[in-house]
Amino acid sequence: MTQENTQEVKLARVIDFKIPLPYLLGGVTFVSWAVISMYFAVQTLITSVADLQITVKSGNVSSSVLAGEVSLLRFRVETIEADLKARKQGVK
Repeated sequence: MTQENTQEVKLARVIDFKIPLPYLLGGVTFVSWAVISMYFAVQTLITSVADLQITVKSGNVSSSVLAGEVSLLRFRVETIEADLKARKQGVK
């Protein structure tokens, strides 16, 4: 008799894992929608980052060119100033 009582207690502890079909379909739909939207969001992000990298590279090239031009202009101005000082000192 104790053996029968033990078996009944074990059977009462079994959890029913049956999920109703609407809940199962809703869960699968939600997970599928989340994965698909995440995929497209990541694709958009990848495109945006690629465009940003191109913009940054072109900005770096432009700033390098401008820095070279500024250095050249600074050299020319300093040379002209030195020539003017030399002429003023020679005139006086």
